[in-house]
Amino acid sequence: MSTAEGVRSGPARALPLAPVLVVGVLLGLVSSVLLLGPGASFAVLVVDDLGQLVAAAFAAGTTGWCAWRTRDRRRRAWGSLSAGCGAWALGQAVWSWYELVVGRDTPFPSIADVGFLGFAAGATAALLHYPVVDARGDGRRRVLDGLAVTAALGLISWSTALGAVVRSEAETVLAAVVAIAYPATDLVALVLVVLLLSRRVPDRVALSLVGCGISAIALSDSAFLWLTASGSYSSESHAVSLGWCAGFALLGLAPLAVDRRTVVREETRGLPAAASALPYVPLTIAAGIIGVQLVTGRSPDLVEVVLAGVALAAVLLRQYATVRDNGRLLAELAEREAELRHLAFHDGLTGLANRALFRDRVGHALELHRRGRRPLAVLFCDLDDFKVINDTNGHAGGDALLVRVAERLRGALRAGDTLARLGGDEFAVLLEDGSDPLGVAQKLVEALRSPFALLGVPTSVQVSVGVTAVAADAPTPPADELLAQADTAMYAAKRAGKDALRFFEPGMALAEVADSDLARALEQAVHDGDIALVYQPIVALPGGEVTGVEALARWTRDGVVVPPSTFIPVAERTGLIEPLTAALLDVLCAQTARWCRELGRQDLRVGLNLSPSTVVDRDLPRLVATTLARHGLTGRSLGLEVTESALLSDPQAARVVCRELREMGVHLALDDFGVGYSSLAHLHALPLDSLKVDRAFVDLVDLDEDQRRFTRAVLRLGEDLGLEVVAEGVERPQQLNVLQEMGCRRVQGFLLSRPLPAEQLTVLLRRGSLLPLPAATLAAG
Repeated sequence: MSTAEGVRSGPARALPLAPVLVVGVLLGLVSSVLLLGPGASFAVLVVDDLGQLVAAAFAAGTTGWCAWRTRDRRRRAWGSLSAGCGAWALGQAVWSWYELVVGRDTPFPSIADVGFLGFAAGATAALLHYPVVDARGDGRRRVLDGLAVTAALGLISWSTALGAVVRSEAETVLAAVVAIAYPATDLVALVLVVLLLSRRVPDRVALSLVGCGISAIALSDSAFLWLTASGSYSSESHAVSLGWCAGFALLGLAPLAVDRRTVVREETRGLPAAASALPYVPLTIAAGIIGVQLVTGRSPDLVEVVLAGVALAAVLLRQYATVRDNGRLLAELAEREAELRHLAFHDGLTGLANRALFRDRVGHALELHRRGRRPLAVLFCDLDDFKVINDTNGHAGGDALLVRVAERLRGALRAGDTLARLGGDEFAVLLEDGSDPLGVAQKLVEALRSPFALLGVPTSVQVSVGVTAVAADAPTPPADELLAQADTAMYAAKRAGKDALRFFEPGMALAEVADSDLARALEQAVHDGDIALVYQPIVALPGGEVTGVEALARWTRDGVVVPPSTFIPVAERTGLIEPLTAALLDVLCAQTARWCRELGRQDLRVGLNLSPSTVVDRDLPRLVATTLARHGLTGRSLGLEVTESALLSDPQAARVVCRELREMGVHLALDDFGVGYSSLAHLHALPLDSLKVDRAFVDLVDLDEDQRRFTRAVLRLGEDLGLEVVAEGVERPQQLNVLQEMGCRRVQGFLLSRPLPAEQLTVLLRRGSLLPLPAATLAAG
C-alpha cells in the first residue's frame, strides 16, 4: 500500500444509475440462466463461459480507462488492476476454447491458469500501489492489524478451500503448486483489501466495489477448488461461476465512482465507523468457524489452532498498544493544556502577566477592598513614540526593547506588585500594599530615562503613566471603571507632553472620545466610500499557492493615514461600526465576485476582521447573507476573523452568531490566538474553522525555544481539534523554514507579500504560487 500523505478523500462520489442498471440486468439474466437452465445444455455452457469472458473484458476496459484519466499512484493502481483483469480474460478465452470449440474439459494445469493467476498478481500490485492518506500513523499497530487479519483469513481459507487442496492428492507437483497458488494469492489480495479499507483512502466507494469484487472472485475460486479437490466438480457446476461474473461486474463498475478531480492535500476528517470495524469481520468469522467446530465435536487441526492463536495474540497486543497509547495521549494532552493555560496567562515575549491575569488580580484586589478595606492602586504605562522605534529598528528590535523595558520596570517594583504587559507597548501595575502610587509611578518614569543599548546603538524611550487609586474608606468601584480611570489618566499624561504621569481626576476624558471632529469625518468617509481595503494573501505550504486573502481597512484623511487602531474604536463608541462593517463587507464581496469571474478562483476565500461589538450583533448573519446574495456568492467565499476577547465578552451571543454564520458556509477564524485567554472548552464550544497564531509567537520562532514550543503546541492542538492553523507575521525566511518543519500548512506575512490594493493582488494571483521566494528576498532575510 502506497503511503501518499495528503491525498484528499473528499466526499464519496455516487455511482451513475444507468450503467448500474444495465450491468445489474445483464448479471441477473446470466444468473438466471446459470441457476435455472439445464446443466448439461450447451447453451448454458456458452452463457457460462462467455459471460465470464465478457465480464472480465468489461472490467479490464473500464479500469484501463480509469488509469488513463487519473495520475500518479492511482494511475499505477488502476493500470495494474486493468492488466490483471485482462490476463484473466485471456485465461478465460483459453478455457472457453477448450470447452466450446475443442469440446473437452480444460486440462489442469494449463495456459489458462497463467491468465487466472495473472489476475491475482495484478490485483495485488494494484492494492499495493493504492494511495492512503494516514501515512504518519502507528506502524506497530498496522503490523499487528495485518498479522491478525492475515491469520483470520488464513484460518477461513484453510477451513474451506486451502486445507482441502493441500490434503488432496494432485497428479503432479506442478498441479499441486498451481492449486495452492489460487487460495494463497486470493488470501494476499483479501488481506490488502481489508487493511486498505480500514484506513483513510481516496475514492472509498470505488475501492469498496473493488474489495467486494475481489471477495466474490475469491469465493468462486474457493468453491471451485473445494469441488475439484473433493472430486465433485463438473462442467455442469455453473453456480460456481456466479462469483466470477459478479466479481468482474463490480470491478467494472468501480471506476465510475472515481473522482478524477481529487487533488493532493491534507486530510483531517476521521474514519467512518464501519471502516474502523472492518478488520474485526474476518476475526469474527474465524472465531465462528472454531466455535462451530467445537460445538459439533470436531477438533480444530494444528494449522487452525496455530492461526487462531496468532490472530488472538495479535488482537491482544493491538488492544494493549491502543490502551497504552491512549494513556500516553491523555497525559500529553493534559500536559499540553496545562502549558497552554500557563501561556494564556502570561505574555509570550516578556514573561509578564498578560491582560487576562491582570484583570483577574484586579478583581481579587477589589474583593479584598470590599471585605477588608485594603487600599489598592492601578498604573497604566504606555511607551511614547514606540512606533517610530519599531519602524526604525524593525519588529525584532522593537521586541528586544520591550523585553529590556519589562526588566527595568520589574526592577523598579517590589516583589508583591503585579506587573503585566497588556499588549503592544502597554504595561500595567497593580499595587496592593498601600504604597504611594505616585511615588511608584515616578520610579517607573525614572527607570526608563537611561538609554537602552539596542542593536549596538543607544536608544532612548519614555513612558506616560496614568494612576488611579482606591483609598481604604472609598467605595469599591467595578473593575472596568477602575481600569478605565487608569487608561484615561494615561492618555491625559500623553496629551500633557508625554514622559509624564497623571493621577485620575473626575472630568478627565479620553482624546478619542472627545474628538468629535474625527467621528464626523469618519461618518462622512463611510458615507462617501472613502474607507478602502487592501489585501494580504494567505499562502499554503509547501507549494506556495494563495488559498485565502485577509482584507484590511485603510483610511486616509486629508492626506494623513488614520490607522484602524484609531478609527475602529471611534466607530464603536459613536455607533458607526455597523454601517462601516456593511460598507467594507460590500466592497469585499464585490471584489471577490470579480476574482471569481475574471480568474475562475471560486475556491478563493477572502476574510475580514470583525470588531468585538459586531461579533455579538444578532443582525450580522442577515447582513452577511444579503450581501453575499447581492454579489452572487456563497458563504464558502467569505471568511470572518474574530478575536478571543470579542468571543469571551458575551460567549452566548457570540456562539449563536457564529453558529448561524457557519451554517451559511462562512469560514470562521480565531484571530490573534494566544494573546488572550483561550481555554479548550471555549475552542470546543465555538464553531470555528481555523486559528491564526498571533505574530508575537512567530517573531522569534526561529531563535527562541519557548516560542517554538508554544507554536508547536498550537499546531498540534489545531490538528487534534480539526482546525486549520495560520501563522501570522512571517517576515524572515528562517521563520518560514522553521514553521514548515513544524508542519504548519498556512502562513501570512510581509516575507510573502505586504497588503496590496486589489489590482496588484490580481497580478499576484495570476502567478499561481509565491514560492520559491525571489533571490533578493532571501538575501534580505
